[in-house]
Amino acid sequence: MANFINYKNIDFQLNNQIFYANRVSVSAQASTEAVVLSDGSLLNYSPDGAVVGSLSCDFYLTGSVPSFLNITGTSESAVVGRFAEVNITGLYPKSISFSVDPFEPILISAEFDWYGSVNVENFKEQLYSYGRNKAIPSYIANAYKSYISTDNIFASEPQIGNVTNFSYMASCDRPSFFYADEKIPFRVAKMNKRCEVEISSNSLGELIDIQGKNAVTTIYLKDFYGTLLDSFPISGVLNNQNYEISEGQYMLSKASISQTVTEQKTLI
Repeated sequence: MANFINYKNIDFQLNNQIFYANRVSVSAQASTEAVVLSDGSLLNYSPDGAVVGSLSCDFYLTGSVPSFLNITGTSESAVVGRFAEVNITGLYPKSISFSVDPFEPILISAEFDWYGSVNVENFKEQLYSYGRNKAIPSYIANAYKSYISTDNIFASEPQIGNVTNFSYMASCDRPSFFYADEKIPFRVAKMNKRCEVEISSNSLGELIDIQGKNAVTTIYLKDFYGTLLDSFPISGVLNNQNYEISEGQYMLSKASISQTVTEQKTLI
């Protein structure tokens, strides 16, 4: 990576699918611990765990979210990424999120853990001919036609007010498991899977009680012309509600719906 690489000339892929990203970040972190002797002198810095990498990206939704980015699903499989013409193997998705604000295109944010090594010294720009021949997406999700279903969100209150904006996040923990003589985990599990939707509206009904409010809704993401690209259901509890106003603005009620995603266990 001898030269400065231009943003316009970097390709980003996941599992051989092109992602139209406007931001990609790759980092690595080594866990070390100081070894201090009884006389107070420093002997060395000892590794305290494997090198854990992080990759995060923001990309435009041009179709349905691929199944390998289903954070709350049962699959624990790794994803293969390609960034700046270098492959990054062993990517484990751990969260996706997006916000829907009036008339704006919708960006999906995704975060991954990775293990192994990345040849960052080989980062380079894509071939000019490849960039010229890259397909232009037919669809891009936009807030103009996208919406969150407001009918019967709360069983006790059939209708809420007008929604001004909303957001969605699905996340999980990815604990890793190693053999004694290896630096690459033999398994990266999924635990503590959860979803959360945040809503801003002029009215969200009565204030929550000690048990919160049971809530069921679905987010529908569409392109500017109304083509449905993907939907995100959530069935959880509204457990955070507040009212806010500032100078020159209307009063809004903001609330969070949280869902813990569990799995049915099968005895073998």
